[in-house]
Amino acid sequence: MNLQNSQIINESELEILRKKVDELEERERQLLKRLRLHESLHSKILDALPINIFLEDPEGRTIFANEQVCKAHGVYEGDLVGKTVYDFFPKSIAERQREIDLEVWKKRSLQTNEVVIEFQGKKGHMLTGKTIIHLEESRKDYLLGFGLDITDLKNAEEKIAHMAYHDALTGLPNRWFIKSCLKNVKSSSDNNGMMKGVLLLDLDHFKVINDSLGHEAGDQLLQSVARRLREVIRDDTVLARLGGDEFMIFIPQLLSAGETFELSEEIIKGMNEPFYIYGQKFTISPSIGISLHPIHGEDMETLIKNADLAMYHSKEQGRNCYSLFTPLMKEKAVFRMNMLTK
Repeated sequence: MNLQNSQIINESELEILRKKVDELEERERQLLKRLRLHESLHSKILDALPINIFLEDPEGRTIFANEQVCKAHGVYEGDLVGKTVYDFFPKSIAERQREIDLEVWKKRSLQTNEVVIEFQGKKGHMLTGKTIIHLEESRKDYLLGFGLDITDLKNAEEKIAHMAYHDALTGLPNRWFIKSCLKNVKSSSDNNGMMKGVLLLDLDHFKVINDSLGHEAGDQLLQSVARRLREVIRDDTVLARLGGDEFMIFIPQLLSAGETFELSEEIIKGMNEPFYIYGQKFTISPSIGISLHPIHGEDMETLIKNADLAMYHSKEQGRNCYSLFTPLMKEKAVFRMNMLTK
């Protein structure tokens, strides 16, 4: 083979090598492009989620945080990397979070919690979840966590619960509150033998005032009555509006029946003070019925029924007074019912 032929072969081989190098470089460019695309896509997905997503090493240092985390803290991701919960939360909350982290590392399974948070002076609620992931490439374990702000949901739940169990007009607990929260008035310890009391209060001739002045004036009167009743009851006493012009007072601890009499007298005295509605001055009196636990009943429903009978007795006695339930009142009520059904 002569020199010229040898040169032709070498140039041909070089051309083949150049093509292979070009192909490898193009393949590398395409791989890098796909990697960047996948990385960008994954990053976009994580950033688009309205959830805090983060990655921590075993020491609790942040390795990764999505855009939602950065927004919550008002910083860039680079400012979060290497930081721990102690850098962002009050000590008590940070310590609780670290306890949860260590529990996740110990059990190596998904742990979810509803936690109260305080960040930048604001308190809220978060649904958090944490688990451990293993990366084969690095042969290292990391803690993957998420946090969903449920403050608005919690506030909505509290608002709905309040609406369900409170009177819209006066803001007082309603009949459903009494039924759900005071189903069993007998506690396990029975408060060392102390009694409990139920006062049922009805406004005398309220319908006449309501019809003459109008329902809006009647509503204002009910609100004023509620405020005045609040002024005379103890902090541990429950004041509720059962409907219409009927109010109930539940006293959880009584040394004697005399305490209910004293309260009734205070209520009557307070009601004697005039009310002013739409510039008009007038007074309204209450009729009050009283029942005592456990003497007049073991459950709230019975106590309310007996207090209602006692209140009816007060109306019979001329109104603007109070009466303590007696079995005779029930006998009279049964007698009246029998007369009506004959």
